[in-house]
Amino acid sequence: MTRLRRHPEARATELDGEAFLVRRDSDAILRLNPTATALWHALAEPATPEELAGLFAAAFPDVPVDRLAADIDLALAALRADGMVADDPA
Repeated sequence: MTRLRRHPEARATELDGEAFLVRRDSDAILRLNPTATALWHALAEPATPEELAGLFAAAFPDVPVDRLAADIDLALAALRADGMVADDPA
C-alpha cells in the first residue's frame, strides 16, 4: 500500500484549531477543519490510509471504522488534488 507524506513545499499555519495550508511553489491554499487538521498532524510521518484509519479509530472508538476510512479517503483526495500530500518515495 502506498504511504503518503506531506508535500515538502506545503506549509501550515494554525488558527483556532484549523490549519491553512500553502504551497510556496504554487498558488494553492487550503483551509482544513479541525478533523482534517488532525489528519495533517498525523501525516508528520509517512502513513498509509489504513494506518491513518487505525489511528483515528483509536481516537474515535464510537465511529464505525468504514466511515472513518471513507472520510479519510475523501480528505486525502482533497489534499492530493491541491498538491499538499504526495506519495512517499521511500
